[in-house]
Amino acid sequence: MPTLVVIVGPIASGKSTIAGALGERFRASGRRAAVLDLDDLVETIGGFIGLPAERFRQAQMVFGQLVGAWLDQGFDVIAHGPFFHSDEDKALLHAVRDGVRPRRVLLHNTFPVALERVTADPERLISSYPEFLKATYDRVDELLATMPPSEWTFDTTAIDAQTIVNQLAEALLT
Repeated sequence: MPTLVVIVGPIASGKSTIAGALGERFRASGRRAAVLDLDDLVETIGGFIGLPAERFRQAQMVFGQLVGAWLDQGFDVIAHGPFFHSDEDKALLHAVRDGVRPRRVLLHNTFPVALERVTADPERLISSYPEFLKATYDRVDELLATMPPSEWTFDTTAIDAQTIVNQLAEALLT
């Protein structure tokens, strides 16, 4: 049975870094792994700037189909993105067959650290706007209590990415 790892966290919490490194570890251990980022899929339809809510919902559904398709092909999937609300989680999992249990990882950091990280990254677009970033952090704080439970929670202001990847790889690849 393939493994589905779902990595969630606010902007600049380290989702892409952790997911990419974890995918490398899976492949180095001889497993077939697909690392999927909802942000990349949204970029295929023009990106987040000016994206209507309905179009984002469609992107979430397509992303869920992609996750399900890779799992059906026997690939482990490491999916990362903003899957905080139950509707977002349903969209992610709607095409995942019965028996595949998502292994959830929650990454935390603080708004000031996130602002510092996005300001230092010239590739950031809308996520580098302080108002937008603050709104996303407020939303995450609001939804934390109702999110599906995570097996692992890491504060990326206190623990480095390599240590997180090592802990996850040890748990997931044994």
